[in-house]
Amino acid sequence: MQYDIPTYPGAALRTGSAGSEVARVQKYLSALAALSEPLLSARVDGRYGADTRRAVRAFQTQQGLAADGEVGPVTWAALMEAYGRAFGGGADTNPGVTLRAGARGQDVRQMQRHLNTIASVYTGVGSASADGRFGDATAGQVRRFQRQFGLSADGVIGPATWAAITRVAAALKQGQRPHVFTPYPGTLREGSSGDAVRFLQSYLNRLHGTPLLAVDGRFGAATKQAVKGFQTNSGLTADGIVGRATWEKLIPLYNAANV
Repeated sequence: MQYDIPTYPGAALRTGSAGSEVARVQKYLSALAALSEPLLSARVDGRYGADTRRAVRAFQTQQGLAADGEVGPVTWAALMEAYGRAFGGGADTNPGVTLRAGARGQDVRQMQRHLNTIASVYTGVGSASADGRFGDATAGQVRRFQRQFGLSADGVIGPATWAAITRVAAALKQGQRPHVFTPYPGTLREGSSGDAVRFLQSYLNRLHGTPLLAVDGRFGAATKQAVKGFQTNSGLTADGIVGRATWEKLIPLYNAANV
């Protein structure tokens, strides 16, 4: 059976290494240790210390590999495959630590790719470079995703956000479009700006069927006109101002259009 093996980080993990790839190794070793007594567990903290080195050496010995206590490409592949066989894991398996600003590596790149896939449909999320570096652009994507999918908008990828990103990305690949749960952001009108305006523009574009508006987060004359058109079609007062009644009409219609 083939597994979607997480990408090797590109350099050996050893004492002093840190990051989500180290956490993934620790998580996988600990899970396998629960199934096989000769193996050792390691604290999942993303820091490669003495206990991680010992656990890696025990795994290498069991697998007939050179027991140097470092995770190079051969040990990485063996560990990822062993975990995959036992638990069905892959690149979308949570590494065991939170990704936040300053994080780097293949796990960050995996989430960036998923966020860009999501942004191709939920355009309010916005796209960013999938460069494996968790900077301001990625944090913004994460916050905008979280606000639309019922999560705390803290801009970090913890277990709940990781699970939601992978779930939505997988659904899109299967031709499904999960519903958004974007809360009412307060009154939006001409001159307003920010993420809530981006969401508004993206939802109006979907209902219109074509990209009528630039999703730029600026509530200008074109956005006002589009709001008035939506209000007229929905039996609302066509004042071009997005109050609660307009927002609460917009979200279910957007979700229905996404089916």
